[in-house]
Amino acid sequence: MNDWFEWNGVRCTEYGIYVSEQPPITLPQERSTQTKIPGRPGSLTTLEGDDVYDDLTMTATCFIRDPALIPAIAGWLKGGGTVTFANRPGGFYHARIANQIPFEKILRGNPHCSFAVTFRCSPPFWYVSNPDEVTITTSSAVVVNPGSVYSEPIIHVYGSGDFTLIVNDTFIELEGIENGIVLNSVIQEAYQGETLLNEKMECDFPVLKPGNNLISWSGDVSRLVIVPNWRYL
Repeated sequence: MNDWFEWNGVRCTEYGIYVSEQPPITLPQERSTQTKIPGRPGSLTTLEGDDVYDDLTMTATCFIRDPALIPAIAGWLKGGGTVTFANRPGGFYHARIANQIPFEKILRGNPHCSFAVTFRCSPPFWYVSNPDEVTITTSSAVVVNPGSVYSEPIIHVYGSGDFTLIVNDTFIELEGIENGIVLNSVIQEAYQGETLLNEKMECDFPVLKPGNNLISWSGDVSRLVIVPNWRYL
């Protein structure tokens, strides 16, 4: 049955909401600039960068059976979080509720009247739910990204002292580490527990490109544990 979505881990059917039309699986639009050049047909397209896309809006058409649930629904369908659609299970989008839900259309004496919920997905990628962690115990290992767009991993580095972590062409210098460090590419922070350690890191936060990624290090590192955050267009 494709009659549901989940918002922040709660299925809409728990609020008496059923989906009559799922949003189609849609590719986001690349962010680009078109420049018309005098004397030349067409236009020149300039991309803002690799894998830079506009937000994605996805709308689910729904209906309810009991208007008495509207106050509870209004308190639930708001703000930001994660949304999973029945026609694309096994993953989720980061999103915000992007529209004013027209409850007045539901209150015209027909409890089965439809309404729409629009989610603005940003970043506009579909994330795999609970991806398996990747543990690396020897340098010069290959990690394969099965997704169609680069991922922003969370890398737990276990070791002490000074060392260099290399992810593809990114060299990350780590100095004065005691009992490990976490490199969180999602929030662009380095830390251990609740202590920020950004001053102990030099270079950009690493990403894992689609396909093969070579990971190595120098120094006293015992292992890496990677939360890969695989994602797709």
